Amino acid sequence: MTPDFPQLYSELDLPADCSLDEFKRAYRRRIAQLHPDRTGTDGGSDAAQAALSELIATYVAVNRFHRRYGRMPGMTPRAVASHPLLSARSVSRPGLPTVVPSGDGSERSARSSIWLVVLFLALLVLLASWDWLTLSAQ
Repeated sequence: MTPDFPQLYSELDLPADCSLDEFKRAYRRRIAQLHPDRTGTDGGSDAAQAALSELIATYVAVNRFHRRYGRMPGMTPRAVASHPLLSARSVSRPGLPTVVPSGDGSERSARSSIWLVVLFLALLVLLASWDWLTLSAQ
């Protein structure tokens, strides 16, 4: 089942260009309305349970989409550039290029590579000093 994002936005009464925080607040309000503990029903009806599980599954899909692409589903990439909150994430400094998070994990991969090189160099220094220390002890 593919999530129906436009239907979700209309159910939560949100525009497609809402922020993630707005989406989470509206989602929590809707969960409170549908949850059997809040409605006072024993387990709720099958339709209410189906609506609740579909809402939760769509919420998970929205979060995955946002983590991967850095925007809400339904928002065009061009709209991200003009969005006041999302475009503020780009960092501009004189003499440096503008950095916009890509969300594809390349930054994490580069950071991991740097840490591997640092650990390798530390190991080399440790091995070199170990030989030096064992020679001076004899």
